[in-house]
Amino acid sequence: MTTMDPKDMTQTATALIGFAVISFVTALFFNVTTGTLISETLPPAGGVVGPISVDKDRTVYQIKIEQNVSRDGAWNQITGEVLDENKNPLFSFGEEFWRESGYDDGGRWTEQKTDYDIKITLQEGTYFLGMASENQDASLSQVRVTVKKKGGSAVPFFTAGVIALIIGVIVYEMGTGVFRRGFQTINTGSSQWE
Repeated sequence: MTTMDPKDMTQTATALIGFAVISFVTALFFNVTTGTLISETLPPAGGVVGPISVDKDRTVYQIKIEQNVSRDGAWNQITGEVLDENKNPLFSFGEEFWRESGYDDGGRWTEQKTDYDIKITLQEGTYFLGMASENQDASLSQVRVTVKKKGGSAVPFFTAGVIALIIGVIVYEMGTGVFRRGFQTINTGSSQWE
């Protein structure tokens, strides 16, 4: 079995860490939205938004749902469904909106959840979004739906960056031993400069 020269290991580690940085930057690029396609306000009960015309397979969209819950202790579950061109359901998503307030040692506090967003990937075709409120009496405010097209999925680039960074740090340690020496210095309380 052959072993790598420490200088070669350091160069390999530098290349892997550089690749990780490029992957993270690329992931940021793919996470950028390319503009708002739909921005609609629906009644508290919900409704249908669309159409969303997808011209290319594996297109990523960010969907943001917003609704204020005005009364303390109130909640509302808004369920969204992605519908095909015939308005048949394909899959659903949802989350609760709520508002709470009270007093404690620090004074008055208020907590609330008034929005959420998801990313979905769609194939070529025409789609609609159906929104339905489970407890519309709790919130008399309208439901706001915003759909934005994303540059793509950042997940593969972020994953590659994490893996390359971990391997790069391991290879760097194997070539230089800098972390091992640092831990030994901490454990013994001595310094390499003594």
